[in-house]
Amino acid sequence: MNFRAWITALIAPDTLRAASEKIGLSHSTVTRQLSRDTLTPVTVIALCRAYGKSPVDGLVETGYLRREETGDVGVDFALDRASNRELLDAVLRRSDPEAVHLFGRDAGVINPADSAAGEADDGTVLPWTPRSGGIAADGSPDEDAENEGRGGTGSDSLP
Repeated sequence: MNFRAWITALIAPDTLRAASEKIGLSHSTVTRQLSRDTLTPVTVIALCRAYGKSPVDGLVETGYLRREETGDVGVDFALDRASNRELLDAVLRRSDPEAVHLFGRDAGVINPADSAAGEADDGTVLPWTPRSGGIAADGSPDEDAENEGRGGTGSDSLP
């Protein structure tokens, strides 16, 4: 176990001195532990608590606990054990089930890509004309008659 790499990743961007102060240990105590290529379990737990990491995950990562000894604590462990159905249920509980906010333009929300032309669709509905170059079906009962009136032969043909 490379304790120096572990602590560096955990406390970034803080310095070792700042981290030592944050957990109430002297800088020399933490440095002495690292010079022996170790950190005590108490130090690992204090660092994890100070930096928002599960102490159980920290003890597993530093080799003081084996993953199977942790039971059902720790997010990574729980996610590894969850079935696909359980994961999907959790996602649905946390998301907007009606997708009301899913495609908003607010920060922190999933946004669709803009159109290929680089223009955002503002939602404006424009009238369709035969000269617009587009194809439209209105679904009205007399759609075939209107198409034939423009020179078409029914709903499956274009004028």
